[in-house]
Amino acid sequence: MNYNDQILENKPFNFFKQLMYNIALSICIVLVGVLILVYGFKFRLYEVVTGSEEPYLPKGCMVVVKAQDEYKVGEIIKFDTSPNKTVPTAHRLIAIRVENGTTYYICHGDAVQNTDGTYSDTSDWEDDVAYVNSLIEQDPDITISELKAAAKNIQTPTASQVEGKVIGHIDNYGTYLNFIKQHYMLFIALVAAIWCISSTVQNEIDIKKSRRLM
Repeated sequence: MNYNDQILENKPFNFFKQLMYNIALSICIVLVGVLILVYGFKFRLYEVVTGSEEPYLPKGCMVVVKAQDEYKVGEIIKFDTSPNKTVPTAHRLIAIRVENGTTYYICHGDAVQNTDGTYSDTSDWEDDVAYVNSLIEQDPDITISELKAAAKNIQTPTASQVEGKVIGHIDNYGTYLNFIKQHYMLFIALVAAIWCISSTVQNEIDIKKSRRLM
């Protein structure tokens, strides 16, 4: 058996070649799947970075968000009230208020934030709804600013600041998602490199096979 035959029948070599191909194919499938969800079905994927919605949305989970024509009290919605759209938040919708022609979605986290930044004492969101409604019943003309002062820790995004409703989540996958978002070019380069190496190896093997058969 000559050197070329040894390469063709080398099991570790062939295993490595197949492994590279499978890795590249798996990464491609994941990336294509994410692109189809995001651009084809208009879903958005985010990592939950705080415990404000525990235990329903554990910290570190991945949430799936989709825009809706309308939102209902009791749903968890994703919004961003920061000037540069860099602080996405997902909180429970507890009331809807219209002021001067602008629709405000009054939201509150299911968990209470402590002074040290941790979350505990999970509250019943229906109690939050009842409390805000009682404030509105006591003063039907109460403004959004007055509501925020009376009901602490609520947020009041406008309709234009709401991106969608949380329609599902996967525990522990938010960290992986965030890593992919930050290093997606690395994944693309990795796929390209693995694919090129695999193709080169396969072409070399095909050439050696054809020569051996001649």
